[in-house]
Amino acid sequence: MFLLGRIGSVSATLVLAFVLATAMWIGLSLYLPDLMEVILNGADSVEDWMTHTGIPSRYNNFVRLFIGDEQLTFLFFTIVSRILIAIVATIFVRAMKPKSAIDKAFG
Repeated sequence: MFLLGRIGSVSATLVLAFVLATAMWIGLSLYLPDLMEVILNGADSVEDWMTHTGIPSRYNNFVRLFIGDEQLTFLFFTIVSRILIAIVATIFVRAMKPKSAIDKAFG
């Protein structure tokens, strides 16, 4: 039973992270287009750096195919949303659960 609950929790976190990342992407594009342009330019720079590393062509083709500035930008927003979800979840769990003996000993 614990395994199914854990899988459900992880799945819900991933779906929520993707939805939140998409909302951040759209919101930033609409309300702060200059900042979004900076983020896209940074992703383009990372893409250029990754595709010009001097690795053999058979591997570099896959890097060029799968690493685009759009994918890097969405990955950035997904990581930010996962961090925000972790912070909110930690605050929520700490508010609902009393401190254990280990937590009391270490602060």
